[in-house]
Amino acid sequence: MKKRILIITAVFVALTATAIKVVDDIITRLGMDQKFVQGNIVSNLVGSFSSGPMNTYEDAGGFAGDQPATFRLPYVPKLKLSTIISGDKAAAAKELCEYVKKYINSEEFIIEYNKQRESAMPLTDNGTSISTLKANTIVFQKNINNYKTDTKYVAEQQKQLDETQKKIDALTEAAKKPFPGKANWEKRYPADPSSIVKKRLQEYLQLVATVDFNAALTAPDKYNIKKFVSPAFEKKPNKWKAVYRAGKEVNDVVTAFVKEWLKGEIISSTKTKMTANSSSTPTTNSTTNQTINEPVKTTSTTTVITNESPVAASNNKAKADSTKPKKSLLNKVKGKIGF
Repeated sequence: MKKRILIITAVFVALTATAIKVVDDIITRLGMDQKFVQGNIVSNLVGSFSSGPMNTYEDAGGFAGDQPATFRLPYVPKLKLSTIISGDKAAAAKELCEYVKKYINSEEFIIEYNKQRESAMPLTDNGTSISTLKANTIVFQKNINNYKTDTKYVAEQQKQLDETQKKIDALTEAAKKPFPGKANWEKRYPADPSSIVKKRLQEYLQLVATVDFNAALTAPDKYNIKKFVSPAFEKKPNKWKAVYRAGKEVNDVVTAFVKEWLKGEIISSTKTKMTANSSSTPTTNSTTNQTINEPVKTTSTTTVITNESPVAASNNKAKADSTKPKKSLLNKVKGKIGF
């Protein structure tokens, strides 16, 4: 049974079903980028890796069991992870748990969570989300500031800024009233994320209690895939199998940490500040990472890159991101024990 994913698996399952004092360097040692890891934590927490507004018919009540869409592990370079797990796995697991807790109690978490929550709101202006509109206003204002001598252009940008702000104000007011999909949106993205964090931690404890870490596996087949001897275990969901793969040693650490976390404040009113790292690992994931273009003088539309892919201020439809993401840690081992 390969143990390559054991530490990351246990910690992320603790917040999504999983959910890391802190030696921020644990993320660097794993060869991962802070923003990428943090985006994964939020997306696993809410059970969605989609960007943009939720579908109005989307049922937030069943998302916890939607394995392909809601449970993902970040990519970790093989050599980096091998180095970590060849040492003190329990200590590394505790560091990751502490990292998750520190991040969830940070300013950065609240900002990222609210950004994803706002982006997912199923209330738009002709298909354009409020987060996209806000991103556009930033670009318009930058253009106004940077091209003050071009009065005609500034007037044009000011007009677009004013029109966009009116749309934002209208959506903000409309959001206070009932609208299609509002109940499911608020269930998946509660205004106070403490409740959903607590729920994920409790779900992890319930899940890990059902895992038999002594369950027998078959010999590898011709594809080097091992399966559970027990048909019942083979039918278990991916999260259950991920906890099993992590092993008892790591899960004992995570379980103890989660139980202690649940005894006190889930999210403190006093926010911490995360320490940025300089990892250059590409962050090719689908979590919310809003990026605003530097001001570029145009004569008609101003392009903005948001979590919904490139969108023009003129409400053009977003184009699909064609960037091929790195193979995730979960997909690397998919099929090894019946995934």
